[in-house]
Amino acid sequence: MFRIHMLPAEHGDCLWVEYGTTQPPKRMLVDAGTVGTYTRALLPKIQAVVAAEGRCRFELFVVTHVDADHIGGAIEFLKQAPGCGVVIKEVWFNGYFHLSNTAPAVLGAKQGEMLTPLVQNGPWTWNKRFKGLAVMVSDAGKLPSFTFSGMKITVLSPTFDKLQKLKPKWEKEVRKAGLVPGHAYTLEDALPGGFLGGKVEDWANAKFTEDKAEPNGSSIAFVAEYAGKRVLFGADAHPSVLINSLQRPPFKASSLALSALKLPHHGSKNNVSQALLATFPADNYLISTNGQQFNHPDPEAIARVLVGRKAASKTLYFNYPAKVNAGSWQSVSLQHPGAWNYAVRYGTDGNGLVIDL
Repeated sequence: MFRIHMLPAEHGDCLWVEYGTTQPPKRMLVDAGTVGTYTRALLPKIQAVVAAEGRCRFELFVVTHVDADHIGGAIEFLKQAPGCGVVIKEVWFNGYFHLSNTAPAVLGAKQGEMLTPLVQNGPWTWNKRFKGLAVMVSDAGKLPSFTFSGMKITVLSPTFDKLQKLKPKWEKEVRKAGLVPGHAYTLEDALPGGFLGGKVEDWANAKFTEDKAEPNGSSIAFVAEYAGKRVLFGADAHPSVLINSLQRPPFKASSLALSALKLPHHGSKNNVSQALLATFPADNYLISTNGQQFNHPDPEAIARVLVGRKAASKTLYFNYPAKVNAGSWQSVSLQHPGAWNYAVRYGTDGNGLVIDL
């Protein structure tokens, strides 16, 4: 079994992963969405597991980066975890001190954001596989790869350079608000919702300009492999970093076929390039957002998915219903094999969407 539940995390990510061949399954959690995601979606799922199994154990909890739509719910989650039956074997999170790839001992009070002491003082290990240093990809050599109860995780992002570029932005936001940056994006030109009646080819061939936002570039992104299936959890990573990392051991490949690709930055046109999609061809594409704040996914990003794999059957998974999230891709005329050869599935506001690979 390899199952991903895209919880309804508003315009963010909260990805509950289950895998294994016996009950109870093994579990990982990737991000915790916006502030309200914990109470609305994550806590009820945890309570159901605790009621059935006596506890809810995660082999790994990854906070990919410090944007509010990924980290907001993590604060309440880690506050309550020890008292509500949650066991977390290891947490991956790059705090302020990790931006210089130093150890937690150098942490000063002025950089003590809410999440940092929760991770540092909780009953779990922090970046243990990286000896307490930053979760990152070195400039040369083999990519970091680890196994969590049978699940192989290979890290593709971030690089040390991307972490360094975040540092001044982090400092500014901490001084201003006392918390992780919630408005650290560069607002993209907003497009009205829907497909706008344009041709798929035109959207796919629109000029690509790579995302330059520092928090996104610092994202922890990785390939998870279990039972012959691979998933790229792209967080909000910059596509060039993901592409370049694939040239490194243990892959050393020009492309890597995937069972599923969680599109970076919720399907932003600046994070989904034709080169990225050619490098990581997938059967299934996951888009986690309700479209608020940045109107993601952008039509350019989805069109690039369709054009890049026109001959291959594929499925688009949106964790929110069509009316609020790229509803135009539900068009039957676009989906049939004579056009773009894809299927589309939408989740619900209350439950998100479960994908069984």
